[in-house]
Amino acid sequence: MLGFDEMSIFWHRITYYRHRSELWALGLAMQVPLLAMLPIGFVLGFWWVIAPLPIVLPIILLLESLGHFGTIVLAFLGIPALVVLLLAAPWFFGWYGIAASLMFGRFTTAKAKEKALAESIHAYRTKAV
Repeated sequence: MLGFDEMSIFWHRITYYRHRSELWALGLAMQVPLLAMLPIGFVLGFWWVIAPLPIVLPIILLLESLGHFGTIVLAFLGIPALVVLLLAAPWFFGWYGIAASLMFGRFTTAKAKEKALAESIHAYRTKAV
């Protein structure tokens, strides 16, 4: 069974790869500002739809096969899922604000986000060594 330390390391590694992909998408969006929504949307879609599927899909299939009990449990699990979505909304809409500002020719928020992501990646690499 995984302990807190292992889960913390795993979460930090996921965050590191998420930051790297966000930095890649931001760099691509800054190169072609009129299409900024595409790489940013692709990365957001990956981290919120594709990446959680191996965990979420088996849980949903298992709970659906349990009949009414599974439906009730699935309904109760929907409440924390909504809370997570509400907490992630500022991050999500912040990215789309950056993409929209790039499309209108404003690079200040994108440059600030790029600097923050680069510092975060550097800090992770420094700590991992």
